[in-house]
Amino acid sequence: MKKNLQFIAFIFLLGIGKLVAQDALVLAFPEDSRKPSPNVTSSPAFEFRASDNELALNSVTKEMAGENPLGELVAKKIYLLEAKYTYQVPIIPGNPQTKMVIRKPVIYDAVLKIERHLKKSLKKGDVSLEAAETDFNKVLDVAFNVLTVDTESFEKAITKTNDIHSLTNLFTKRVILVF
Repeated sequence: MKKNLQFIAFIFLLGIGKLVAQDALVLAFPEDSRKPSPNVTSSPAFEFRASDNELALNSVTKEMAGENPLGELVAKKIYLLEAKYTYQVPIIPGNPQTKMVIRKPVIYDAVLKIERHLKKSLKKGDVSLEAAETDFNKVLDVAFNVLTVDTESFEKAITKTNDIHSLTNLFTKRVILVF
């Protein structure tokens, strides 16, 4: 019983020692305790592994991709987006009618919404062609690389986003692609 009491007192004193050490550290460096840590960000960043799509892009011809006001590369990427994110399934076996199924519809719809917004902004002159092309290329790269990974938290962030500018920033600034 006496040994148990000594052991409990020893553990208690170790805990008190850690608390006192923390207080002593704060007293020794008061300016450091008031600064926010540099690792803390206001909004979480999403990190996904990325792969190069050059081979797939080179296989798409200009005739297959068509025209896009944001450029030929964007037109090719949109063609690949349609090919990767959508597929046709028969409604009833034996019936020639099919329906289109979209993989990850939240992400797909967000990309299309960003495209419509950038095209409208380009027509109005609110954004330059280079800026719109750069932003949308980043959005398309993110869409290609998140197709096969778990994106539940990313999709929740997309659905919580209210305006198109925040949605574009989500894809362009808060997503990190690791090659």
